[in-house]
Amino acid sequence: MPIVQNDIASPQDIFLKAKQVRARYGHCSHMWIERRQKDAGFPVPTFFGGLRFWRLRDLQDWDETQKDKPRPPASHGFKAARS
Repeated sequence: MPIVQNDIASPQDIFLKAKQVRARYGHCSHMWIERRQKDAGFPVPTFFGGLRFWRLRDLQDWDETQKDKPRPPASHGFKAARS
């Protein structure tokens, strides 16, 4: 019989659904996640039965790597005015 140290899952054992991940990052879009995966090394999801899940520890590690990086200015979807 395996020995169980405690009943609380550690962060590396917690998986978040896509909806939870989007809420974690300010209710971002699916495309925002896709772009971060391509441009900024955002964690790749694990698939269980065709559904995407992200390991909480991977997201926390990615958050730490982003703290010191400069943020690009927000474009708000507006095109620059021509002079």
